Amino acid sequence: MVGGTLFRVLTAASGVCEIGVWLTPDVQGQGLVTRAVEAMIDWAVRERGMSRVEWLTVPANERSQAVARRLGMRRDGVLRQAFPLGDERHDVEVWSLLAAEWSGSAPAHR
Repeated sequence: MVGGTLFRVLTAASGVCEIGVWLTPDVQGQGLVTRAVEAMIDWAVRERGMSRVEWLTVPANERSQAVARRLGMRRDGVLRQAFPLGDERHDVEVWSLLAAEWSGSAPAHR
């Protein structure tokens, strides 16, 4: 196994979901996350009727931000010190994509 994707949150009542991913360093940069998350977004929007798909990342994770951009997401803002890790708290960037913005593929793949 080289990685994984999941819906960290998927709430039908609110129409909002959050996607989480991880990937081993040796296979990064091959488009695996982008392709997998495209399929997840498509399913969430078309099959489950989600209105909003969220993506959270720490500000230092440039690869994660690049994936969000490739998927057509917009940066909504920063939740300051929202993520505890060990003895420290880290900021979290919130990225999102609205159902009306989704065409079935990420802009970079059109």
